[in-house]
Amino acid sequence: MDSLRLKKTMNLKTSIELSFSGKLILLLLVFTFSGTDITFSAESTGVIVTLEDYDGPATVSVESLERFKIEIHIDRKTDRNPLTLVVQLPNTGRKTWPFYEVVVLDSSGQAVSVKRAGIAWHKLWITAPANQSDFVIRAVNRPSQQPKTFPEKDRYVSDTTTGLSAMISLWPDGREAALSLRFDDSHPTHLTKVIPILREYGFKGTFMVNPGGRDEHSANSRSMSAFQRHLSEWKAVAKRGDQEFANHTAHHRGAKNNAEMESEIGDAAKVIWELFPNKSKLHALNLGGGTYWETSRPLRYYLDKYHAFDVSGSLGMDDVYGNRVQAFRQHIERHVERKLWARVHFHDIGDNHGSSEEHFRAAMDIAKEHETKLWIAGMADIYKYQTERRAATLALEESQPGAVTLRLSCSTRPKLFDQALTIELSLPKSWARSRVIVLNAGGKQITTRERQQEGADQLLFNVPPTNGRFSITRNP
Repeated sequence: MDSLRLKKTMNLKTSIELSFSGKLILLLLVFTFSGTDITFSAESTGVIVTLEDYDGPATVSVESLERFKIEIHIDRKTDRNPLTLVVQLPNTGRKTWPFYEVVVLDSSGQAVSVKRAGIAWHKLWITAPANQSDFVIRAVNRPSQQPKTFPEKDRYVSDTTTGLSAMISLWPDGREAALSLRFDDSHPTHLTKVIPILREYGFKGTFMVNPGGRDEHSANSRSMSAFQRHLSEWKAVAKRGDQEFANHTAHHRGAKNNAEMESEIGDAAKVIWELFPNKSKLHALNLGGGTYWETSRPLRYYLDKYHAFDVSGSLGMDDVYGNRVQAFRQHIERHVERKLWARVHFHDIGDNHGSSEEHFRAAMDIAKEHETKLWIAGMADIYKYQTERRAATLALEESQPGAVTLRLSCSTRPKLFDQALTIELSLPKSWARSRVIVLNAGGKQITTRERQQEGADQLLFNVPPTNGRFSITRNP
């Protein structure tokens, strides 16, 4: 341990600054009073602060002001040079920060520009000019347009009169897990190899495109992007509608200010919207590895403005990582067991490319083996279903010996969230599946699918993710 310092605050909390090899870790001691005795427990905020590439007299102290709000002070001593703070916010565990909502303020309360890596948004580089020593890092409130979520028990109902039970299926059609197949950088092999192979297997992929035109910031500003060179082919894919496009930014080069970031994200979003004019504008966004972004705004600002959701974090399938086919199988089986969303991403496919066609096909064979358990879909479709389900409740509205009425409520925005939800019905033993009909509020019969689950007869049917009523009737 290099140093240990204590600093008391007015709210009976004490900050302990522990410096290990130049890294500052903030611990928060919370004191509680019981009669004349004082007891305390240690709780780490998990925030790590360092001065980048620095070996001088200046030191850094950190104070926790409230949850998701800290103040950083640089004691410059004799140092009058600009310094760079590196702040790592916890991105796993109980202390995870909502880092997409984080802003950094100077001593006057003005937002300052912060540099972040494209796929590590929890790590912040803050430039401290010679005349600036204090910063506040805090999470801003999420906008009210975010849908309300409900506990799992609110998605299940059981009727004691008939013995019927119903739930909103964890995944569509009663699947056990979801799988998204992502392809980055709008590479020409996506058109010549990937899409034909996906169609052969009957799979839908998500194509992270860089649709920007000539880039004035590029060393060769006259060159066209790979997407623009094959624009007619990408348009044909979009028109067919069996694959999904996602936002990988216009040029995959990062941004040095708010205006560039707005352009890189916004321009790519607009191209995707134009290619799919009759579809929901909601789409996946990945800022890309190897890119750096400087902005004074939280990422949430751009996500909300351009109807995007971030999809950082997935299994890389480039052959350079080794044993990719085996890793793919383990990844799939682990997510099926845990009933979660499995994400994998590829780059170019073929000889002397990121993944060989042999290994790509082997992975698709594994996905096909698990097809009855997996919902293989685009990232936007999976995100929509997941969000809709969390924002939905199912209630028993009316019950009679041979009929039940259910009420579905869902708080997502219909213009963006349009992926149908699946309702699972477990029927009483006295109800024959062939004699059960499901009607919507308008009296129209809804198509159902039959299956057996753990020895019980079930019916599954799809409904829009909106408020609605459905009657389940047993015919004599």
